[in-house]
Amino acid sequence: MKNFEHGAAPAAATLWPNTSPLKGRPKRASASVRKLSRLKRWIWIYFWLLIFEGVLRKWIFPGLSGPLLLVRDPVALVIYYQAYRCGKFSMRTMWPFALLSAAMVLLACLQVTAGINTVAVALYGLRSYLLHLPLIFVIAGTWEQEEIDKLGRWLLLLSLPLMLLVLAQFNASKSSWLNAGTGENSFQIDAVGGHIRPAGPFSYGIGMQCFVVLTAAFVLDAQMRRRKYPSWLVPSALFAVIGMVPLLGSRTVLFNLSALAVFTVLSGLSHGARLVSVTKIVLLLLLAGVVVIQFPFFHSGLSVLQARWRQASDNEGKIQQVLNKRVVGIFQSGGEAAMVVPLLGKGLGLGSNFASSATGTQVFLAGENEWERVVIECGPVFGLLFMFARVGLAGYVVLQAYRAMRRNRVLPWLLVPAVVPLMVISVMEQPTFLGFMVFGAGLCLAAARTAERHPGYRTYVLRPASCPTLERAP
Repeated sequence: MKNFEHGAAPAAATLWPNTSPLKGRPKRASASVRKLSRLKRWIWIYFWLLIFEGVLRKWIFPGLSGPLLLVRDPVALVIYYQAYRCGKFSMRTMWPFALLSAAMVLLACLQVTAGINTVAVALYGLRSYLLHLPLIFVIAGTWEQEEIDKLGRWLLLLSLPLMLLVLAQFNASKSSWLNAGTGENSFQIDAVGGHIRPAGPFSYGIGMQCFVVLTAAFVLDAQMRRRKYPSWLVPSALFAVIGMVPLLGSRTVLFNLSALAVFTVLSGLSHGARLVSVTKIVLLLLLAGVVVIQFPFFHSGLSVLQARWRQASDNEGKIQQVLNKRVVGIFQSGGEAAMVVPLLGKGLGLGSNFASSATGTQVFLAGENEWERVVIECGPVFGLLFMFARVGLAGYVVLQAYRAMRRNRVLPWLLVPAVVPLMVISVMEQPTFLGFMVFGAGLCLAAARTAERHPGYRTYVLRPASCPTLERAP
């Protein structure tokens, strides 16, 4: 080895042959950063298509409504390619999904070979079951706190304009272009009193239901810990969320927001400092409620919601009976279907609109709820295996969210009511449900992962006197 006179540092080219001091390792690091940035950009494209897919299908390209239903599919494939280039898509994290995929592909091949299903319908079924699920793990391993805060800022910014759009749709007639559906001469679903269930920018009202609960979680999280949001943004978003609840006329939104309130209280009871924040939230909600009820639209929407509630109660019974039917009944229907369907099921994708179009049948070919549909399509063994895998993944999300809350990161815990019901009982054949399920679950796990490296309870900071002091993190 050469000796360097007078303690001179060795040249970079001596330590790393065929490189220059300025074009060696920094260049490779810059390339990896660019790849990761490109991956994050495609995840953002997926999010924006999830929000504004309905705008494309209803108003801009109504003639292409059918193909645009799958507009996020190629984006998901690009995300997987970019994730593989960044090392975010590996068997170390994807092996459970790989085993599940192998089982579902085997089932599809057996169904086609036995003449139970067609190749086209089977491929569409595999697409619905498997294509988007890996996004959960890609988002969880890619997004950092910066992207999570940016998403929260966008959700809060969008809430007030979307409330105004929902209000316009609520007051417009059913035949108005504002209430157009995704097909020719199709419109939104009726509510009562000549009103419809507003869909906002989404294809149908279920998108706004998911959006409201997701935004409410970020609003409450912003009150639980200091965030870099403008002072006017959180109150305006809270006003929008409260205002949209009666306008949407959805009991599902009320149930999910009630669950979110319970999770918020539990987070406050788990730590004394957060209990003060919960008290502030209650006072802020009361103040926002007093402001909102001053507007006539709130009373109009509330009367429609009450009428829908009475109408639904006449058909489904009281709240306990409704919850029993919508939760327990879904699991029971899956168990009952498992007792009668053939071992290989009746065909992957049979319950989709694609299968209905292919067979010319405009009815539910595989049951009306998710557990029943999956068991009928996949058979008792593969169907229950797939649903138990979803339940296990939902349990993993809840566990990670709870651990993050113990580290004083509340957002993952507050996202649980918005995400877990979609993972356990939502219909994956419905693209909007599927999009919010995978994006919300990935977001929840990403927020929990960042809590591991940036604990929110206590951290060391350096004072100007260079003395380490223990201080509560913002």
